[in-house]
Amino acid sequence: MPNLPKPKLREVISAAGTASSAAAPVVRAIDVGFGLVKASVREGDGVSFISFPSMAIPADASAVRTLGTRRRDTFDVPVGGAHYEVGRDVGLAQAGGSFGRDVTDEFYRGAIYEALTKGALRYMLEAGDPRVDVLVLGLPVNQYNDAKRRDYLRSRFEGDIDVGSGKHLHVERVLVQAQPMGGYAALDEHLDALNALIARTPGALKPLPSGEALDDLAVLMVDPGEHTLDWLLIQQGSINPRASGAASDAGRHRVVRSVLDSLVAEVGRPLGPAVLPRINDALRHGQPVKLAGVAHDLHPFEPVIMTVVEDSINRMVDGLRDAHEIIDLMVLVGGHPERYRDVLARRFPAIPVFIMPDPMEANVRGFQLIGEAMAEEPAAGA
Repeated sequence: MPNLPKPKLREVISAAGTASSAAAPVVRAIDVGFGLVKASVREGDGVSFISFPSMAIPADASAVRTLGTRRRDTFDVPVGGAHYEVGRDVGLAQAGGSFGRDVTDEFYRGAIYEALTKGALRYMLEAGDPRVDVLVLGLPVNQYNDAKRRDYLRSRFEGDIDVGSGKHLHVERVLVQAQPMGGYAALDEHLDALNALIARTPGALKPLPSGEALDDLAVLMVDPGEHTLDWLLIQQGSINPRASGAASDAGRHRVVRSVLDSLVAEVGRPLGPAVLPRINDALRHGQPVKLAGVAHDLHPFEPVIMTVVEDSINRMVDGLRDAHEIIDLMVLVGGHPERYRDVLARRFPAIPVFIMPDPMEANVRGFQLIGEAMAEEPAAGA
């Protein structure tokens, strides 16, 4: 596996804002998750980060779509002779709770993944980038371990990409990274918060004098995503492949399904997949879920939720192959890692368990840093 270019990455971070933006290569990043697509786009002389749902709906060309008080924030992008609607407002085109999603292991070869990636590229084009010199894409750990997957993404998204409406964006070079590596790359941006946690944890690790000290540690990156639970063990800046892995059906989707099953038992009637996003939003905001005009408190289902989370953590610990004995620090990224943090902190009370600030964007922010650090590197070995 390619390792993070540590010295150059640190130089890029410390020199941010000092280089001429006109001369610098255009670097962009996309993190396509099962729940949300995260991407970097141009904002002035720098970048900002956007997200939109991981749904791609077959495009509706009828005039009904144009009715309303405003144009919805979506694009129609071409994939395999068909067009898919993607973007921030794609939920307005949704016909059911799961339609337009793909949570299979073939996600990264499928039409929906391609449509979502092209949608992110279209946002980049609309923000002012007709050309991207380095595009960083992420894969879950189990997908990343397959060299054919990485090669497929490079071959699919290098060159002139049709992003719909007769528009094209040119991608010169694609880099593929394991998703949790993005969070690791961005970790030393939050050294003060990390050191505060380390100081509160009754273990052997002491506050770090600098970000470079992270490279002396064994850091476990944990990414509970929508469908999978990914983990990377990084030792001295290098991935330990034998102790890194992923568990399928161990992420947020399983949690939401467990709540759906409990709700079915409570209300006494079948509930379809269209209810899943409502449960997800209710859990996200700590609010009741409204079904047929009735508000249902989800707090009583917390033991069910924690049972699912604990089982997922057990699968990860088993996959570590006793490597948890050497871990100095655990770091969580992803949309909603708090319950996973709580389970890990109880199980390993002497190891700091740190949630990255803005955890949903942590991986794509790190991808951006990795891309900037590697922009001048030769393409071979990427």
